[in-house]
Amino acid sequence: MRPPGESTGVLVVNAGSSSLKLRLLDPSGGLLWADDRAADDRLDGVFAQVAEFGGVRAVGHRFVHGGPDLLRPTLVDAGVEARLRARTSLAPLHMPAALAGVAAVRAAAPELELAQVACFDTAFHASLPAAASTYAIPARWRERYGIRRYGFHGLSHAYASRRAAELLGPPDPR
Repeated sequence: MRPPGESTGVLVVNAGSSSLKLRLLDPSGGLLWADDRAADDRLDGVFAQVAEFGGVRAVGHRFVHGGPDLLRPTLVDAGVEARLRARTSLAPLHMPAALAGVAAVRAAAPELELAQVACFDTAFHASLPAAASTYAIPARWRERYGIRRYGFHGLSHAYASRRAAELLGPPDPR
């Protein structure tokens, strides 16, 4: 394996309720390597496999829910991990799997001391106007329990929006 300073790739870990999708991307976002596994599979051998592509510089994890305050890609430290663990009830099939992915990377390559970054599906929809994010329930419930519409699959929506803009090009000024 290369030392962390020489590594170039970003390992993307999408740990879902029934699957574990792994992708190694180069600095421009190109796909270098991919592996799909069962949700309960371990990361044994992954870092040895990706070493031939330049190794791993950082790891990005997909998290379904960032709650009201985790709205952008965030470096996972002990405090962020604790906040995410406290939110597992918001997505009980997905959040524990994503947290297990963070722990699995730490266990599989402790010598690399990789930067692990959480990316949130709810972030894309965080700026919804009140008319779209407010449920028709008593205001006291919304205030007391922090209930609002978050919107999901935001990482896919963000990609589709960017890709559509690339394909369509700038608007015709006429």
